[in-house]
Amino acid sequence: MRTYGLSSALSVVALVLTSSSSYAAEIKEFHHRLVTPSPREKTNSLVQQSGASPPPALIGLQAHFTQAYPDITANADGSDVWPCLGRGNNADCAMIGNPPVPLPRGGIVMGRPAFTWALQNHNIIGFGLGNGIGCDAFSNGTVGQPYQPGVLYRPCGQVFTSYEDDTGDSTDDLLQRVVVRQGDKIIYDSGVVDFGPAGPIKYPVDVILFTDANFGYWPGAQDGPNNGNCSGNLGYPLTAPTFPGTTYVLASNTTCQQPVAGPATFTTYTELATPEYKQVTGRACTNLGVPSPCYTVKFTKQYLIHQNWDIFLE
Repeated sequence: MRTYGLSSALSVVALVLTSSSSYAAEIKEFHHRLVTPSPREKTNSLVQQSGASPPPALIGLQAHFTQAYPDITANADGSDVWPCLGRGNNADCAMIGNPPVPLPRGGIVMGRPAFTWALQNHNIIGFGLGNGIGCDAFSNGTVGQPYQPGVLYRPCGQVFTSYEDDTGDSTDDLLQRVVVRQGDKIIYDSGVVDFGPAGPIKYPVDVILFTDANFGYWPGAQDGPNNGNCSGNLGYPLTAPTFPGTTYVLASNTTCQQPVAGPATFTTYTELATPEYKQVTGRACTNLGVPSPCYTVKFTKQYLIHQNWDIFLE
């Protein structure tokens, strides 16, 4: 059985001339990262004194396909309603309870996870699940990529993964790839998403990665590779040999098929990796809409976790 891990994309220079590219400035962010201090941080000094500190690692906490919010980008700043963390003064989800009290640190507001999902609009499975949008991109009203400003992409759910980072590695890039399969067919492939390094931060931390999603392809996007929900290059190749400051994506190089009723499996690869940049020139850049010279990247893995789960489409 063929696999689609990070290693297959990152062991060689990731440049595919047949994939599309977009400048970072033209891309609407839709892969998101939230970082918050781990509950263990407050006791870290005692743990270090006892010599019982865990080894450097990424530790998976949760991984779900969760209910999409009823109203997309509902917050005043244009962000989504969830996930939202209790972290003191947070205007997006300030209060909870009856009578309302401030959402405490350590709290989280997130969509409800589900196993069974509807393919068609207005056929919501179970009580209170879903937002009325089916998961089949071909029939749910989606007309284009979620990163294109002003283009309608209708997610039925949200890919949600979280983990604790005990590595202390603030300089290597955070990468994630999410692939959803039905048998030997792929219905979603994020490509390799580079969130960049964490930067100065006190470890350990909890990290949440989330993105809106539906499955397959929309009308006119049936031809692959890198069609529909199988991502092409976004903001890549790079214009400088460094992380550009905003998330970019290395092409999936896979072809998305239309989802059908039955089981589907999420496979995720999340890793911290060291980037190595290479300058290229000429058509290797301009054929992808990037000025020459430009830069490709390959990665050396430092830490890796898998978080996999199943859903059922009907």
